[in-house]
Amino acid sequence: MPRQSGKNEIAAALVACLLRANAHEGGTVVVCAPTLDPQARISAGRIRAALAATDPLVPAVGRSRSRGDTVAVGRAQAVLLSANPQASVAGHTASIALIADEAQDIEEDWFNRQFRPMAASTGAPTVLLGTAWNGRTLLERAAEANRTLDAATPHGPRRHHQASWREVAAVLPAYGAYIEAERDRLGATHPLFLSQYELVPGEVAGRLLTSDLLAALDGDHDPLSTPGPGERYVAGIDFGGEGEDADATVLTVARVEVSAGNGGVACRVVAQHEWRGAPYARVLDDVRALDRLWRFERVSADATGLGAPLVAQLRPQLGARLDEVVFTAASKSALGYALLAAARTGRLALPSDDGSPEAFRCREELAACEASLVSGGRLGWGNDRGHDDYVVSVALCLRAAESAGAPRVAVGRGRR
Repeated sequence: MPRQSGKNEIAAALVACLLRANAHEGGTVVVCAPTLDPQARISAGRIRAALAATDPLVPAVGRSRSRGDTVAVGRAQAVLLSANPQASVAGHTASIALIADEAQDIEEDWFNRQFRPMAASTGAPTVLLGTAWNGRTLLERAAEANRTLDAATPHGPRRHHQASWREVAAVLPAYGAYIEAERDRLGATHPLFLSQYELVPGEVAGRLLTSDLLAALDGDHDPLSTPGPGERYVAGIDFGGEGEDADATVLTVARVEVSAGNGGVACRVVAQHEWRGAPYARVLDDVRALDRLWRFERVSADATGLGAPLVAQLRPQLGARLDEVVFTAASKSALGYALLAAARTGRLALPSDDGSPEAFRCREELAACEASLVSGGRLGWGNDRGHDDYVVSVALCLRAAESAGAPRVAVGRGRR
């Protein structure tokens, strides 16, 4: 099912129904999620709520009860477990059902070793719920196997069940409006939109930007050496090293405009500056001078590792305009997704190629940047065999533009 379409509520209703149906005979439903807290415990809360809604309709002896991460009705119980490989889950038996929520984020080998055997002696069914991701997850491999079995036995019970966002929107129009807005924001071929809403594996393996997207980044505006009157500018800084073989420090300057597509923010790169092997003191002096020239509304700077003390030296001048970005797997993934979305929707553009070394290296690094979809719904990107300083700087500049926001329009009251 697509994201936020009621999958977890359906799972909770299923568990509640199984507990009611097996209250007399007894047994166990094992429910697992990628994490115990919050995911499995959120599921436990939904199960309790589903049972509480019907508790008044049954005698006191048949009402639900809870203790820790266990929910019970009569002699039947649901045990909520973490599917994280660090968790200890041995000793449980799934006699009624084995249910895995957000199965696309559960490690397949771990699930097959630790959870599937829980139903080995009972023959209890295994139910996997989630959304598509990269075509290689536990959920997607099981879905493909079930589709094959369904095709081979067309008159037998169906093993694979799927609902599109359009089916959900048919009964909940507000959901359809939200999905259409996400499609406009991300682009119809963005890997997040494809996987989470269209239920199509987001194929990102190889280059971050396809040749079509690289071509789409070429703008029709000229690079600038000084700011234009009344225009808004932001910057992104990726700090490199001081040695000759170290990564370069790159600062990207962009003009913030209103996107023609949806009235949001458009980021038009107008200048790029590179320092390779330069002393940090000189780099920081140059950055301060560029800030005085362009009067940046927002500066997103790499504050990871050696970047942290450098960014700290910019605080006195930049103050609240400084956005300090510490790179983690999650934060870098978010930058990559934002870069893809802006490229796909025309909200990011490079200036026309003026033949400068900066223009050449920026395009070269963007074309060489590699990407892949990794576990946890994240996008991994970079260039292990080369440089990605310009790519990171552009991504940070886009972040600065988006956090600066669309132009503010003053609305006054007319004279009477």
